[in-house]
Amino acid sequence: MSSRLSRLAVLLLVVLGTAGTAGTTAALAHSRSSLSARTQHSGPLSGDWSGYIGSGSTRQRMQITVNARETAGTWRISASCHGALTLDSISSGYHHFRRHVASGASCAGGDIDCLKRAGAGLYDAVTSHLGGSWDTSGTLKRARH
Repeated sequence: MSSRLSRLAVLLLVVLGTAGTAGTTAALAHSRSSLSARTQHSGPLSGDWSGYIGSGSTRQRMQITVNARETAGTWRISASCHGALTLDSISSGYHHFRRHVASGASCAGGDIDCLKRAGAGLYDAVTSHLGGSWDTSGTLKRARH
């Protein structure tokens, strides 16, 4: 996006006939550095995580991706059970994300994934929409690509 922004700025400067003015060049440089700073920011929860939550017969493989601003993401248990995450609240060091089910998925949404860094991992405590007996947890590891 930075090179696209640069090409657009150069074209605009040529069209307006202001190429070479110090003020415009400084403004463009500031604009590029601000854009770069915004896109490079990431928090400790951001990125791709995978592992298992639960135990015994309730053990499930979980994949979670959290965006750089830690306000949204995605979750996946299987090809037929996945969707989006939206940040609901933050308390006691946990980010509480509400699960939304993707269109065509065959599972229920509404669970809350409470995420918190645990050393190099990401602890996921799930509060089920079905009640306490379905609550589960586990620590996910950073996914390798």
